[in-house]
Amino acid sequence: MNKARVKSMKKFWLVLSLAMFCLIVGSLWEFSLNDWSADKKIFLFQERLKFEEKRLDEQLRKLDHEAERKKPEWKGKQSVLVGFKGSKLVYWSNERVGSPRLYEILSAGSDFVKINNLYFDVRKHAVGDTVYYALLFIKEDYPYSSNYVKSHFNPSLGENLDDASKVIIRETWEKGGQLVYNRDGRPLFKIESQVERGDVVPTYFLLIPYIMFLLLLFYAYEISLDRARSFRMQLFHVFGFFFLIVLLRSLMVDYKVPQVLYSLPIFTTSQIGGRLIVSVGDLFVTMFCLAHYFFITFNKLKIKYDEPRLVRYKYIFLVGFVIGVFFYTNLLHFSINALIESTQVSLNIARLINVDFSSIVAFITLIIAGMGFIVLINSSVRYFQNLFSISQAFLGVTGVLVFCAALCYFFNFSLSPLECLFPLSLYLLFILGVYLMKQDAQKSIFMIALVVVCVYIIFLAKSSEIHREQGVRASFANEIIKERDPIFEHKLLEVNDEIKQSQKADSLVKVGDVDLLSAYISSELLDMTGFYYTCKAIICDPRDSILLTPISEKYGCDEYYDKLIDSLGTRIGYTSFFYIKDFDGVVEYLGRFSFSTPRGGSCVYIRFESKNRHEGIGYAQILSREIGVEKEVRYPYSYAKYKNGILVDSKGDFSYPRNLERFGKIEHARIMNKDGFSHMVIPVENDGVCIVSLGDDVFALYYLNLLYAIFVSGILTSYGMFFRFDGGWGSFRQTSLTLRIKKNIITLIGALFLIMTIMSIIVNAESFERRHSSKVIELSRYITDELEHNDCVDAAKCPQILKKLKDMSEVLWVDINIYNWDGVLVATSRPVIFEKGFDGALLNPKAFEQIVKKEQINFVQDEKIVELTYMAVYMPLVLENGERYVLSIPYFTRGEELNKDILLIVIIAVNIAMIVMVLAFILSSIVAERITKPLQVVNEKLRQMRVGGKNEKIVYHERDEIGMLVKEYNEMVDKLEANVKKLAKSERESAWREMARQIAHEIKNPLTPMKLNLQFMQRTLQKGDMEEVRQRFKDISAVLIEQIDHMASIASAFSDFAKLQEANNEWFDLSELVNGCAKLFHENVDSMECDIEPNVSVYGDRDQVNRVIVNLLKNAEQSIPEGREGHVLVRLKTVLGKIILLVKDNGCGISESIRDRISEPNFTTKSGGTGLGLAMSYKIIEAMGGSITFESVENEGTTFYVVLKQSN
Repeated sequence: MNKARVKSMKKFWLVLSLAMFCLIVGSLWEFSLNDWSADKKIFLFQERLKFEEKRLDEQLRKLDHEAERKKPEWKGKQSVLVGFKGSKLVYWSNERVGSPRLYEILSAGSDFVKINNLYFDVRKHAVGDTVYYALLFIKEDYPYSSNYVKSHFNPSLGENLDDASKVIIRETWEKGGQLVYNRDGRPLFKIESQVERGDVVPTYFLLIPYIMFLLLLFYAYEISLDRARSFRMQLFHVFGFFFLIVLLRSLMVDYKVPQVLYSLPIFTTSQIGGRLIVSVGDLFVTMFCLAHYFFITFNKLKIKYDEPRLVRYKYIFLVGFVIGVFFYTNLLHFSINALIESTQVSLNIARLINVDFSSIVAFITLIIAGMGFIVLINSSVRYFQNLFSISQAFLGVTGVLVFCAALCYFFNFSLSPLECLFPLSLYLLFILGVYLMKQDAQKSIFMIALVVVCVYIIFLAKSSEIHREQGVRASFANEIIKERDPIFEHKLLEVNDEIKQSQKADSLVKVGDVDLLSAYISSELLDMTGFYYTCKAIICDPRDSILLTPISEKYGCDEYYDKLIDSLGTRIGYTSFFYIKDFDGVVEYLGRFSFSTPRGGSCVYIRFESKNRHEGIGYAQILSREIGVEKEVRYPYSYAKYKNGILVDSKGDFSYPRNLERFGKIEHARIMNKDGFSHMVIPVENDGVCIVSLGDDVFALYYLNLLYAIFVSGILTSYGMFFRFDGGWGSFRQTSLTLRIKKNIITLIGALFLIMTIMSIIVNAESFERRHSSKVIELSRYITDELEHNDCVDAAKCPQILKKLKDMSEVLWVDINIYNWDGVLVATSRPVIFEKGFDGALLNPKAFEQIVKKEQINFVQDEKIVELTYMAVYMPLVLENGERYVLSIPYFTRGEELNKDILLIVIIAVNIAMIVMVLAFILSSIVAERITKPLQVVNEKLRQMRVGGKNEKIVYHERDEIGMLVKEYNEMVDKLEANVKKLAKSERESAWREMARQIAHEIKNPLTPMKLNLQFMQRTLQKGDMEEVRQRFKDISAVLIEQIDHMASIASAFSDFAKLQEANNEWFDLSELVNGCAKLFHENVDSMECDIEPNVSVYGDRDQVNRVIVNLLKNAEQSIPEGREGHVLVRLKTVLGKIILLVKDNGCGISESIRDRISEPNFTTKSGGTGLGLAMSYKIIEAMGGSITFESVENEGTTFYVVLKQSN
């Protein structure tokens, strides 16, 4: 095992170990946070409570040093400080504790109190004659929950909840719960936690180890593909990792682990219906994993295209890939439809309204899925390029997709047969790009493909969202047609038995006082707070009758109401209440109860009719008990109800005509477009018609989402997340100058435009803020002018002021509060807000400081009541009699108007920014190309520069930095040409010298024995023995002839080497030639294996090719050392238009030190020979346009590869 593999294996196990470490750390951390018993929770709660009490006590002690100052400073959002001198309130840090019984509650000495729906822990401290109470907020507990009213728990005490109703506060004497003590050891209250695992807001830092685990797991997979030794082993890793991902996703979905992940809103289970896709978050994780799986796999997979099995089954390979693309397209199509149909996400990002975090995640998810789709198609086409011609690839892909379209026609797939054209168009695009275009030009193909995928996603999303909107509109229309109030019906279920058993109601029926009976039912038996109904009680004796106008028909009282119930009524549960379905724009309930009277039995009918719910915003919204109804409707619908062709009720932006004639004859439900709105017209029984309308502007900006899609895909591709085809993952840090310029331009433009957009929004928001402030100040002045003429505005002294304030409130659509100069509420247009404890009856401390203490003419600030934020305006109110008060106007309309104005600016600014960013992507590419094109020309010229070749100069006329570079290049070309001439002359002289030296060396070797033999012959002649002379002459002649033949062969070898360019080319059968040469050496080795493909013809010089084959076989034979059984393999094959001749031996191999010199003309490893054999072989094959390569392992053998082009 070499060092590289050892290093790769160590890296793999290190990364895998880190991944498991992150998983274990995340699991243990999460388990430690979830494994809390009730005792541990109470202990933690008490410890935090004591800490907060200690902090309050320290702040109270600081008041001793601040006694000289008139006003103490109090810090703390979760606590309130109030001060009394005697029984007079002299200081408060928060108006929420304002209550007529405040002094009575605090002076009672209890450590735990409830003031205006707020629970407080009380800490007391006296400074001189002033007694201060520090109130530590525990819980905000309202009588009911609605869209705008929600209970809250003090988060600093340990219960990090979304729903505070899960934690119940009890008195110490009540059953249930666990006692909580203060730091003095006294019991405060009992707390009972009904918190389940899913209710606790998790610590999102826990996501970090899990994200690291996923990323490291993919990195380990990448390393495993790199270190795999064979394609088969890579396939094992590919399928193994795929099943691992599927297993992990199955465990995550089935067991909702990790919990911290599944506590995110985007992982809330919906009705998407997939096995691994049950929420927006699950879809994101699945698509992220799939896209990265494709990306890593197809970048790292090493396919051996000359593998006989792959060549044999290449069409199965093509079919498998295309069917995989087909199923992935189905998954993409299903994901888009399921996201929109089964969740509340809105992919209309350009409109911004209804776009939440889930919508953004869903949008990015689909773009990632689309990019994975491009990776899959691009990779498959690149594989096809090595196996098929362009016509074979196109026909094969088309045929398979036509088959898939037929499957869509006959079976229930997400795709329609026509939609199969989408993957076919992308396949055609990539086939043309990969087969016919250069690598640089293929970047344009990727961009075009990205745009095509983005267009497909946006078009499909719009079609699905329009379909969903029509379904939502139909459901909304159905709710309107029903005219029912499930929350009020639940209230009627509760009060039904109370009415029957009420003695007071029975006595009021006997005296016949219907007004008192109605008031008693609505105010005492049935708390009507937040319900917009009028209550009317009707007592019907047997002799009573009703005259109906204008038809002047007379009915018995019981007869009329019984007929109304029988014809139009639907009983509510098992109660005596009935829902009256009349489709007149009014929700009506009628109750029928029997009571005994002095005149006999009487029926009491209790009638509830809905009144106008549009009583304004703000306090009216707080009192409303509607839950979630408006939030479920994600579109700004207008609706109208017609009965007998006359408008009876309408709401929204569209101005409906009084008569139905404008909509034509209505026989069945249909959708029509009129006046810039889409109208769903639905006929209703009893001559009724319901129309629900939606403005065309809702989907007007939908195609602008294409820019957002291109922007997101551009961000992912430009910053290295996908599509690094040139160098894999390692090229991420080695980006080109063009890409760096592009990134810098995009980043700079994006940053500048982001700053400009934010500044524009801030400036416009401040402008709108000032405009609305001026508007509400003017409104406050008008109210002040109206009220200052009154002699009294204190409701305790003049109760009639309440009616006047209410009338003004209904006309002006604002609420009005009046405080005396001591900061105590004396009159309000909405007394129930303060009676129910939604707000305190004290003036805001800051307003008190500015208006009363500093005598400012007005003071404006943002305030919050329950879940609503509003602009509060304070002004002094001075009556004509000199009495001074403070007028407060909570302006809730400002919030909605300001939000609309700001939202409009945001929509315009963001969409302009998106247009600019997309243009920046395009322009940055153009600018980067123009800047770097001269550099690319220089680079190309430098790459083509050859010593001894014709090197062209660059023509560039600009006088800039690139011009200086071009000038240097051109001067270098001149210098190189001069140096080449000198070098050529020097090389020619050197070559002649080397050739002469080699020839002299080769000739000198036989001359030495020839000289010695002739000298020996001379000595023999001197002896005079003729017999010996004749024998010596015969012997010496033989030696001389042998040496002369050797010298002749040397001369022939050098002559042949010099004449290699003079080839006699012709077509000949290479298979026959290789087979013949192999037979010559068959007896010279122990085992020779031949695998020769027949009828392989080649165009070249047959004799020269024969010399190459003989040289290779001779080298193979001579490389086998003595004592080793020799094996030689000769293989001739044609693969992908190339002829490959392989000669493999099991000889001693070639050492690393001499491999680079093996093609030199005078290089040899043998003791004899010229060293020209391999050099001649290299020159012959290169002249034929081929190549010779070799692989060698010392002491194991060498394999030579001769590769020639297969000519037509």
